[in-house]
Amino acid sequence: MQLYGKLEELPDTPLEPVATLGNFDGVHRGHQAILSKLMTEAERLQVPSMVITFHPHPRQLLRPRDPFLAIMSLKERLRRLWDLGIDHILVLPFDHDMAEMTAQEFVDEILWEKLRVTAMYVGPYTQFGHNREGDVKFLESAGRRLGFSVGEVAPIFLGGKRISSSWAREAVTSGQLDHAARILGRHFQLAGEVVEGDKRGRELGYPTANIVPAPTVLPKPGVYAAWATLPDGSRKAAAVNLGTRPTFDGSRPLIEAHILDHEGDLYGEELFLSLVSFVRPETKFNNAKQLRLQIRRDLVEVKRSLGLLKK
Repeated sequence: MQLYGKLEELPDTPLEPVATLGNFDGVHRGHQAILSKLMTEAERLQVPSMVITFHPHPRQLLRPRDPFLAIMSLKERLRRLWDLGIDHILVLPFDHDMAEMTAQEFVDEILWEKLRVTAMYVGPYTQFGHNREGDVKFLESAGRRLGFSVGEVAPIFLGGKRISSSWAREAVTSGQLDHAARILGRHFQLAGEVVEGDKRGRELGYPTANIVPAPTVLPKPGVYAAWATLPDGSRKAAAVNLGTRPTFDGSRPLIEAHILDHEGDLYGEELFLSLVSFVRPETKFNNAKQLRLQIRRDLVEVKRSLGLLKK
């Protein structure tokens, strides 16, 4: 995969890709349908595939007073697109200049002058350009004028409702992880570098790998059953605690993962936690002994939730 962080990094000779554009927050099943069509057509036409995306999310610039957290960080979004097999990704900085660019300017200056796109594939609700004036019909008209084709990819529905990033975000924040997984097409994942904590878990007999939460959406505080993917690629069961550890009068949000059947520290390594199910809410216990007994019960429930014990 080739990554471009600004227009000036594009090669002088236009790539002539089959492309799509959008935020792709969560890279959910609806996005995956577009990307699948994109790559199929790119292979058929023997040209590269390309995703044109934006950072930060436009809502953060256009509606600064409206609290907003993305489903995944830019790094995770790029990783997911790479895993799916996209050849090129152009990340356009979404600043005030980009916000003022008209749909006509976007098509002429970026899609055509810089990229000379062979085809565009987008969803029916695609909007771009100043005041979101560009849509599928606008792209189709521009394609006829300039000489590229435009394909509209039908949305994906779940239980009669259209899959969207906002729906996935709601499912995650409410702790409905099984529902979020059906929307995303995979378990919701947390990722980050393992940092040194205060070793409370080790003192309790249940050492944890701690990661600092990215500025993205998080499920409600509590204990979760998860699969941890370690740096060597192995996958192990984990009990993940999201919260502030009220038993010890904590105040800073933490993500702590007790990885079953694992020894040794992971400091400085990247850890991936795929959250499968909600086990219990965050609770303040009277003392460490009560917490230790609860952790023991939590681990039984985690194993059961992950199919490692009979229910």
